[in-house]
This record gives sequence, C-alpha cells and structure tokens, in this order.
Amino acid sequence: MSVQVDSAVVRAARLAATGLRGQSLPDATAVVDALLAVQGQELQPALWGLSRRVAPPSRPGRAALNAALADGELLRTHLLRPTWHLVRPRDARWLLELSAPRVERLMASTERAWDLGDLGPGTEAVAAAVADGPRTRAEIKAELVDHGVLDPDAPGLAFTQMLMHAELRCLVISGPPPAGKELQHQSYATFDDRVPAGYGPLGERFDAQAAVVELWRRYLPGRGFATLNDLRLWADVTVRDLRPVLAALTEAGEVVQVAGTGDLEGLVLVATAATADRWLGGGDGGGDGVDDDPVVDLLQAYDELLISYRETRHVVLDPALPPPDRSGAFVHCVAVDGVVAGRWRWPAGAGRGGVDVQWLRDPTPAERAALDAAVADLDAYRG
Repeated sequence: MSVQVDSAVVRAARLAATGLRGQSLPDATAVVDALLAVQGQELQPALWGLSRRVAPPSRPGRAALNAALADGELLRTHLLRPTWHLVRPRDARWLLELSAPRVERLMASTERAWDLGDLGPGTEAVAAAVADGPRTRAEIKAELVDHGVLDPDAPGLAFTQMLMHAELRCLVISGPPPAGKELQHQSYATFDDRVPAGYGPLGERFDAQAAVVELWRRYLPGRGFATLNDLRLWADVTVRDLRPVLAALTEAGEVVQVAGTGDLEGLVLVATAATADRWLGGGDGGGDGVDDDPVVDLLQAYDELLISYRETRHVVLDPALPPPDRSGAFVHCVAVDGVVAGRWRWPAGAGRGGVDVQWLRDPTPAERAALDAAVADLDAYRG
C-alpha cells in the first residue's frame, strides 16, 4: 500500500463523485441512481441538492422535482438508517430487505423505553388504510383512531413507529401529494403499487451477500474515497458483512485500498479502480476540483458530501472554525470549495433573495460574490 492520498485530493474527488463538480447527469433520477440513496429528512432542501448535480442545460426546477416524487420516479421512505431517504423504485425493495432488520432492532429499543407495547395491529391497519388508494398521514391516523387501533391520547411516536414498521416491511411507501398541495408529500401508497416486483439489480430473489456486493459497487463510485467504517455507518451494515466482500473486490481488482496521509494518516481509504487511476494515477484528476475563483455550495443539512462519511467527514471541515451548530433553524451548510464555512436556512416564504446566511469566518469579496451567485441559482430553482 505504497500509494497515499491526502485530504485535498479526497475532497476534490468527493466533489466530483457526488456530482457537485463536473455535472454530467441528465436528470435528478439519474443522480439518485448514481448515489443509490440520498438522505431526504429535509425534503425540499434535499430536492434542491439533487438539482445541483444535474448538468446545467437540463437542470430542473422545484416543480419538476416535486413532480418526479409525486409520479413515483423517485420514492421517499425509511431505509438504511432510521431516517428518510430518496431512492429509485428498483432499488427500494432490496435496500429495505438488507437494512430493515437492523433498523427495526433500533426502533424496538425506543419502543421499549416508551412502553409502546405491540404495534403489530397498527402496522397492519396502516397497510389496510391505503389498500384502496393513497392516503395522507393525517387521513391514516384518523382511520386508525376510528378503528380503535390507535389511542387518540397515545404519544405521537406510537403512530410514527407504526408507519415506519409498515415501510420497513414493504407494505407502504411514499404516495402522491393531495391535489393542489404539490409540496406536501406526507402521503403513503401501497408498496407494490409503486415498486416493481423482484429485487432490482439482484434479480428475482434476495441474497444477502449479493446485496452487500451491490452496496459496495454502488456506494463507491458516487463517493470517491471512503473507509470501510464510512460505509458501515452510512448503510448500518456490520463490518463482519462488509469486510469479506471488500477483500474479494480488492482481489478482483475492482477496488483499490490506499493509505491516508496528513490528517488521514492511519486510515485505509477505498475507491474504485477507475477513481484511484483518475486521482492518483498521474492524470488530470483535479480538473473538477477547486477552481481559480471560489465556488460556494448551499448544501442541505444532510447532503451526501457530508452524511456519506463519518470517519472521514473532517475533510470538509476547517479545523480553525467551530463546528456548525443548528440553532435558529440554520441547519444547512455553506461550503466554499468543498469546505464548510457557514450556515444557512431555507427561505420560509415565496419571495426571492430571502436566504439568511451566518458565516463562521469573514468571507472574501470573491466568496461573497460566489454566495450571491448561489442564492440567485436557488431563486431560479424555487421559481
């Protein structure tokens, strides 16, 4: 393992791999396909993040992305970790099969702590509520109360857990929003009505080892360089399951393991052979990296540039700056050339230019101009 990689190369490679530089994908569905799954806890900012990864001539606005979710070209559900993700229909079933058992074990500890009891009848009632067509979250809750499955005085967590169990068991998934409320996606539909049969790239049958192979093959190209623990924490899959597949892919020459240097010293980073050749093979790998002029990205709080990595997330943080907190709804991150330099909050109204930013340091005039350009792009996106 004589080849080494430092934070500057890793950061540039990640900006390109996650689609924030050198955008070439034709639409948002291709972006999600390339990233496998995109955290969608903050839905509208997450859709904005997808748009930034589409080639500029085809870059969609807010209406088009919300329509893709409404039409089922993109789906939103809980998988990998107990949080919302955007995913393509063909990937929903195998990812749920892979991750649901571990997510439900995590949920069980919460349910015991809250003494929620048996949620099975509620989960089945959720599925029954959408059997005749999509329903909003409020409509499903009212039906469960009417049928005596949900106590009207039960904590809100009880209903939330019922919905999540129904998602994890492939009974329901995101449905279209109510008519005239195109931005309100708290609706559910029958899973099989929105997801094709079979297990997508795995074929007709689910195989756990094949799923982990597919996980490695889909995660790495869209992430650049990452460690085994980065993937472990992103997908919540055990090292015991990940390590032998990594060894097999390395032996086959599909992936390359390189040593980190500098603030990555002591870590082993993994990349596809193509990524390693591009960035470490002596070619012009840095062509999609940092430009002469600064580039400001308005990243959603859970952007894949941030959330795809735990062990090596620090490559996008400036050690001289305090870590960004989330007070005052400033949950999102301002990045300058891939390094977090401030916080911002999603505009509350429909007006233009209403982006509030809190810098963590004094920006240069060029950085302020780059921020203005990013805000103008957000205005155009929101229409």
